[in-house]
Amino acid sequence: MSIEQHYTLKKASKILGVSVKTLQRWDKAGKIKCIRTIGGKRRIPESEIKRILGIKEKENKNRKIIGYARVSSNTQKNDLKTQVKLIKSYAEKKDGAYNKYL
Repeated sequence: MSIEQHYTLKKASKILGVSVKTLQRWDKAGKIKCIRTIGGKRRIPESEIKRILGIKEKENKNRKIIGYARVSSNTQKNDLKTQVKLIKSYAEKKDGAYNKYL
């Protein structure tokens, strides 16, 4: 079992993109779980930060990757090719395979 990292409000606020005051309000409202140090300072567990950011601990291997590319006009065909290339590259990196469905 590994020891979970805990962040100060200042560090957590930078990671989450909110103010320290917002984190204090979330703690009071019960929206985020904080622990208190012996000195009474708040610390936010890494699991709470991941929960708020929507990061799951274990990714489901059975999930499918679906890509969508589009352009608004005929003059943007090169943009479409670039989008498709980026989507294919991402899918190949994620699960090692790429299937084209139309």
